[in-house]
Amino acid sequence: MAGFKPVLAFLVTGALAGTAPGALAQEDMAACHAGSYRLDSGAVLDIGLLPDGTLRWRTIDGRSGTLTENAGGVWSGNDGWSDQPHPARIELGGCDDDTIAVHGIEHLEGPAQRIAYSMEETRFQGGGVELAGRLILPPGEGPFPLAVLVHGSESYSALDYAYYQRLLPAQGVASFVYDKRGTGASTGEYTQDFHLLAADAAAAFEEARRVAGDRIGDAGYLGGSQGGWVSPLAATMSEPDFLMVGFGLAEGPLAEDREEVRTNLVEAGYSGDVLETARTITDITGRVMASGFTDGLADLERVKAIYAHEAWFNVIEGEFTGEMLHTPLAEYRAGYAAEDVGTSWEYEPMPVLRQLDIPILWVLAGADREAPADTTRALLSELQSEGQPIDIAWFPGVDHGITRFVEDEAGERTTMGYADGYFRLLADWPARYGFDGPYGDAELAPHSQEPDE
Repeated sequence: MAGFKPVLAFLVTGALAGTAPGALAQEDMAACHAGSYRLDSGAVLDIGLLPDGTLRWRTIDGRSGTLTENAGGVWSGNDGWSDQPHPARIELGGCDDDTIAVHGIEHLEGPAQRIAYSMEETRFQGGGVELAGRLILPPGEGPFPLAVLVHGSESYSALDYAYYQRLLPAQGVASFVYDKRGTGASTGEYTQDFHLLAADAAAAFEEARRVAGDRIGDAGYLGGSQGGWVSPLAATMSEPDFLMVGFGLAEGPLAEDREEVRTNLVEAGYSGDVLETARTITDITGRVMASGFTDGLADLERVKAIYAHEAWFNVIEGEFTGEMLHTPLAEYRAGYAAEDVGTSWEYEPMPVLRQLDIPILWVLAGADREAPADTTRALLSELQSEGQPIDIAWFPGVDHGITRFVEDEAGERTTMGYADGYFRLLADWPARYGFDGPYGDAELAPHSQEPDE
């Protein structure tokens, strides 16, 4: 989701420098190499830990691949998220080594030195829970722009696996990353209650400013996916200078399900009356979900009885509608109750966005299946016409996460990397509250200086 399904690790861990290699388990050996490395050319290669103890490399221009240790301390792997080998070969050495050797990545050949970030760990209070955070400052004197990273729907540690926490400082923007409640080193229970998460994000913002002091200039939020709902709400609870949203929606969670259903039906070749009927169905399933299974139950059973044998009906997926339609209601309800994490189904973003008068950057994926973005683009354009300082970047042909993909004949997608220009945009924009493009093939829509007459 912009929402509920974990995205490609929106947010990686600091090095375990100085630990003897022989004393480390495989995952710790991998973790000690996590960091950003700068080549003599100035190019940056970021290496991040994956939960299985392997590594992933990323470049600022969006290329990526996996790494597994081979003989002699050389790491290699596959291209993107595919099973196709990539020619990258990286000599990482031991955990005490801050220099690596890079081979097989175009424009990134040769020795690379670990970037010496300034990192400070902290613990602070959210709403009745203790949260673990980390401030990362770029090398140099500053002051630097600061982005507080607000998670998507993932339930794992951002401190361990968030790569933006280094990709921004590698480009001169400080970052503050924290484990949301119920994950990693933070206490409390995992939730998707946007109001609780927003209050925690606002607390993280205040803690980031406290720890950073005069080493930072303007400070704001960067929210990805579900964070596109949480971070604007957090901005109403604090006083940020700016907001950046990546692949989030200006519609609510129920609309996301509706748009997913429409998208998968259109991709299956349906149109016209089928789409209208599907909209009626998603209105019903949305009522059921938002009411906690107290409203719309009779209508749900009615449409299931009428359309169950239609071919298009069995194509429906969506965030929850497909499962609700294709599972006996009592079974679905019991399963949902067992996994309920307090999702704010009633949340509507537009009233919140209209409260904000700070510069906003909104980055959208033109081929997003998880959070279809056409309506969000139109809503943001509407806010622009009303005079709000929102800049929109639309990356055509990419999926959730602003990710490049290849698609097979059955329509299955394999992620290959990120859109060229995306990571650079996130670092450029908070320094000037405007574009310094081009950014790959992104379609840029800067805000108007004055509202339309």
